[in-house]
Amino acid sequence: MGAIVFGNALGLWRVPIFWTPYFVALFYLGLAISCSPIYLVTWRVARRFGWRGLGSVPLASWRSSAPPRDYLYAARYPAWMVFVPGVAPIIADALAYIGIVAIGHV
Repeated sequence: MGAIVFGNALGLWRVPIFWTPYFVALFYLGLAISCSPIYLVTWRVARRFGWRGLGSVPLASWRSSAPPRDYLYAARYPAWMVFVPGVAPIIADALAYIGIVAIGHV
């Protein structure tokens, strides 16, 4: 949620957020459901290979796969998300996903 608000504030993307209790609860539920598989896979990698394995394999794969997926969602559902042109939103989106995985493991 913080990455979305931060990206909105910097003008990298526009995601409409309605600060009603229903929307925030639904958003957190969706975030928990969508992040669960990521954490399960990265947890196993971290247990097997330690922090070096966590830093190389899963973070690199989600860093490279998350922005194209988000751009596909934005193209398909422009009311949900709009990215500004350029490289900065792609880098910020990748960093947001790296942060999500890293903070989840801390």
